[in-house]
Amino acid sequence: MSTETIARPTDSGPKRPPIRRRHRRPAVSDRARFRPFHLFFYLLMGAGAFSAVAAFAWVINVSLKTNVEFITSPPFSLTRSWEFENYRQAWNAGGVAMFFGNSVLVAVTATVLGVFFSVLAAYPLARVRFPGSGIVLSVFILGLMVPWMVTFIPLYLTLRDIGLLDTQLGLILVYATYNLPFNIFVMVGFMRTLPVQLEEAAAIDGAGPARTFFGIILPLLGPGVASITIISFLNNWNEFFYALVLIRTKENMTLPVGLWQLSQAATYSSNWVTLFAAIMITVVPVLVVFALLQRRIAEGLTAGAIKG
Repeated sequence: MSTETIARPTDSGPKRPPIRRRHRRPAVSDRARFRPFHLFFYLLMGAGAFSAVAAFAWVINVSLKTNVEFITSPPFSLTRSWEFENYRQAWNAGGVAMFFGNSVLVAVTATVLGVFFSVLAAYPLARVRFPGSGIVLSVFILGLMVPWMVTFIPLYLTLRDIGLLDTQLGLILVYATYNLPFNIFVMVGFMRTLPVQLEEAAAIDGAGPARTFFGIILPLLGPGVASITIISFLNNWNEFFYALVLIRTKENMTLPVGLWQLSQAATYSSNWVTLFAAIMITVVPVLVVFALLQRRIAEGLTAGAIKG
């Protein structure tokens, strides 16, 4: 009985390259579909944005008029004089230069102090386990619920007793502590997103707690630190009530209180264009800072919502 061997042909030709499959892009149907009620929210947000831009443009237009033109012309008429001299008058004669310098000194110093102590306080609450850590964090968060009208009388009496009433140092200390609860709350949530293996690897290499914090953890806190820095600076820059109660002399007043004084003077002297020019000088730095760093604010505030 014979057996036949069947030779199978071998594929000696060139091999075809493997086919690369591309990832399918999400189709339009995979995204959130447009609902009819979405149009209401779009119109509402558009109306809010338009009103804000229109008010900003109106203030710019009025700040370039003369007092006679502002009083005699219709409120929404375009300026014909283009008086840029109003800004120089507001800066020099109106005292905005002094108020601006005081606001920069108070806002920047209070922001640096508040952010520094917030980061130091948030690190053990977020990364070190000790009895009562949750209670300590809750006490800090309770500070967000205390209304300002409850605190200004004790603050006034305390600053008066220690000799810091009507001083920029007293206002700086108030602003620095005023932002502590929110800053600690944000930084605790942000630090909890960092992996614990960072401290473990540093401990294996022989690094102590201080070296681990300043050399490893602190460089990774950029988005969180940036967000609380910007928000604290904007709060300190725009704060009015504490500056009105705790500051008496004109030489120590900040911009919000100085603008209030200019508005009182404009009521009796009808020098409205100088007031609107001072408003623009006050608002423009805040708008520039927020426009340039708004992405940092979103990154820092949303990081703690992912984990922790």
